[in-house]
Amino acid sequence: MKKTILSFLLACFLAGGVSAQLTHLIFHAELVGSEQIPAVTTDARGLITLMYSPDRSKVTVTGLLVGMEGDVNGITLHLGKTGEVGAAIVDLMPVLHGPRLYGEVTVPPALLQNLLPDQAYASVSTTVHPGGEIRGQFICETDLEYPNILRGSDVVPASGSSAFGFGGLHFPTGSDDLVYVYLVDGLSGPITEAGLYLGNPGENGTLVYSFTGFYQNLIQDVASLDDLPASFLRDAREGKYYVLVKTANFPDGEVRGQVGFMGYFTAFSPVNPSQAVPPTTSTGFGFSHNKLNPTLDSLTSTVYISTITPTAVELRMGDPGTTGVVLDTLEPAGQPGLYRKTYPLDSDRMTAFIEGRLYLNVPTATKPDGEIRGQLRNSLRKGYAFDLCADQVVPPTASNGIGVAVASVDKADCYLHYKVLYDRIGSNLLDAYVCQANTGMNGDTLYPMPAMKPLIAGENAIAAGHGVAIELEEMYMILRTADYPDGEIRGQIRRGFSCPDVSGVENIRQIRDITVSPVPFTDYLTVRFTSDRSVQGRLILYDMLGAPAVVQMVDIIGGDQTLHMPTIGLIPGVYTLSLEFPGEQRSMFLKKLVRR
Repeated sequence: MKKTILSFLLACFLAGGVSAQLTHLIFHAELVGSEQIPAVTTDARGLITLMYSPDRSKVTVTGLLVGMEGDVNGITLHLGKTGEVGAAIVDLMPVLHGPRLYGEVTVPPALLQNLLPDQAYASVSTTVHPGGEIRGQFICETDLEYPNILRGSDVVPASGSSAFGFGGLHFPTGSDDLVYVYLVDGLSGPITEAGLYLGNPGENGTLVYSFTGFYQNLIQDVASLDDLPASFLRDAREGKYYVLVKTANFPDGEVRGQVGFMGYFTAFSPVNPSQAVPPTTSTGFGFSHNKLNPTLDSLTSTVYISTITPTAVELRMGDPGTTGVVLDTLEPAGQPGLYRKTYPLDSDRMTAFIEGRLYLNVPTATKPDGEIRGQLRNSLRKGYAFDLCADQVVPPTASNGIGVAVASVDKADCYLHYKVLYDRIGSNLLDAYVCQANTGMNGDTLYPMPAMKPLIAGENAIAAGHGVAIELEEMYMILRTADYPDGEIRGQIRRGFSCPDVSGVENIRQIRDITVSPVPFTDYLTVRFTSDRSVQGRLILYDMLGAPAVVQMVDIIGGDQTLHMPTIGLIPGVYTLSLEFPGEQRSMFLKKLVRR
């Protein structure tokens, strides 16, 4: 199964496929006494999650505090790095309900600007520890991107070659593996060796991993983290590695480039003919690096295009599979095929970047509407924050146990990453599992979770279908103990709390009684459902490759309604229909369909 997942992950990255679900700006902090300044000796623990609204003015807070030595009298968000004491900017006491946190708070722009570079933390003070009992730094739920450019001038000594390489490393959080992809043009001959080296700029270092997968000018494959130094991901963030490509004429290296780290919210994306609208048969291909500036009001895009000669490289706004408006044009950057531009990001453009609606379009003389295209697929993951309790077990137990969890899934639906903090269970934890079933039903156990106390942290490689099932709220976590061997507490993986006794918590299952017809369909679809309230959304019909075939904006009115979607001209095949709510960062799968 692992080899299949890795092949799919590499193929998905190179194809530039994007998830049919919306990704999220979600952060979590694990709070302990040792992080306080000065450190506090306490068994207390905390887990707090922050999930941003699409306009980034508000944050939904979830959390749990366990084993506090005194009554909680302060919960605040601060600006500051690990080991620093920073200014408090947000009060979380209004969303504290007993030991749990749940609610929405208004936040200043400075919070997000400091969350992304690991410069924000939460602190909890109590009557016993008025200066703070536990504290934790926030981490963004993202995949990691390590880009670099390869040149002859960076070889030690300089090779004098005019060859040029562009690409990087892609690490899906929760994975045991690393994707590497590079385009290298103008080499003096075939690649003889290429690999990762430990070494600083201007120095020759030590080979730590030899690349495989040489396909003319493309280097692509997957490396296992087990074959890399244990500290690789941390050291790569600090710029301690470089990539070197050798040829017969340059046995000591023809091109080289130091591996960089773009930050926790970036985009390293392919540009190819399959994303063009309509798709082309071009041999053109490329990659783009896209990095936010520290104040989050501009984005720098650097793209390298191989094989074809662009007449322009355009930044556009539009969903995958649709043609959007031109926002800006990138400029030549001194190397044939290399283009770069720093352009402003207003609120609408930032939202489009978060939702994957910015893309690069590359027209040529023969394809003036676009020969290749690359959606700016950012590093954010699909995020979930939920609770666990006895009421969700089927049948419910008499336990007083409670828990909260944060989880995320990558865009390729390959890896699940999670943390669960729990308290008040009747006996020691025996085991825990991720299972598949709807609310109120028992399902099969799929993935074991480590039996850790009181915080479970782990990750699993998952089947692609299970990533979709999580988004549809068809998966749950269950904790089993000696007192309750069939499960003491349980939590449906979703965005929101499901357990009772938390003030202000609502079940957001607003769409019900859904029917889609006709089945199979030809030239139209009719969608009927009942909504608990009015909201703006969009119906999206995806083809079997996950590309949007029809996108229709809809104004949903509270009550019963009927929506019509034209489907004239679609090719026969299998499609899936989803209803997305961009304003609420969530989506619903409606039906799998066949077109005659």
